[in-house]
Amino acid sequence: MRSRRASGWGTVHLSASDLVGHLNCRYLTSLDLAVAKGVLAKPFIWDPVLEVLAERGALHEKGYVDHLTASGLSVTAIGGVGVDSSVVAQTLDAMKAGAQIIVQGALQVAHWTGRPDILRRVEKPSHLGSWSYEVVDAKLARETKGSTVLQICLYSELVAAVQKRVPEFAYVVKPGLNFQPEEFRIADYAAYYRRVKGSLERAVTSEADIESYPDPNSHCDPAQRTSGPRGIAGRRRIRPSVLTPAVTGRRVSRS
Repeated sequence: MRSRRASGWGTVHLSASDLVGHLNCRYLTSLDLAVAKGVLAKPFIWDPVLEVLAERGALHEKGYVDHLTASGLSVTAIGGVGVDSSVVAQTLDAMKAGAQIIVQGALQVAHWTGRPDILRRVEKPSHLGSWSYEVVDAKLARETKGSTVLQICLYSELVAAVQKRVPEFAYVVKPGLNFQPEEFRIADYAAYYRRVKGSLERAVTSEADIESYPDPNSHCDPAQRTSGPRGIAGRRRIRPSVLTPAVTGRRVSRS
C-alpha cells in the first residue's frame, strides 16, 4: 500500500500484497493504511529468513525464464522496482508489440497496481490484435495457497483491462515439476476474489475500519510482535481477555 497524491482514488494505491494481507488480518490493513497516510512511520524490518526466501524465489523465477528461453521463446524483461508511469508504458508497448514472454511487467488500473512474474502470449484475439496474455506466477510453495490464487486473479484483472479480454486461465509454476505450470481457471475463483477485493476497498474508504481491534489469529506471530517480518504487522496489540497465559514456542493459546 502506498500513497500517491496524484491518485484520483484518495491518496492510496493497492497491490496484491495488500489484498493478501487483508485476507490474513484486517487489522494489518488499518496499520498499512496509517503508514500510507503518514499517521504512522514505517518501521525498519530485516529478517534473514525472508531474505533467503526472496533469493530462492528470484532464482526459481530465473530458472523458469531460462527454461522458456531454452524452449525458443523470446523474452522481454521490464526493469525497475515498483510501479510508475515509465515501467507501465514499457509493459504496454511490449504487449502491443506482441512480445512472447514479458518478465516483471508493470500494470496499473485506477488504484490497483501489480507486477506479474510472467505475462505469456497466447493466440487468442483481444484489443491488442490476434493475441492476448495470460499470467504465470513462480512460487516456492509446494502447494498453491489461497493467497496465490488471489494474486493471479488480481493480475489477470489488470491484464484484462489492458487487452479488453479476460484471460481464461492463469498458471503457477512450483519447484520440482520440471517447470510444468499448474493451471487455474479464473472464472472458478472470481466470486472469492471479488469478495476479498471488495472488503479491502471498503476498509480503505471507511474510517470505521481504522478503529478495528487487533485480535490475534493464525497470521499473527507472537515472537515477532515488536519486529514482525511483514510490513508493520509487528505492531499488533493483544487483547488480554482472549488469551490464556500459555505461550508455547511460536503459538499463542486461546481460551
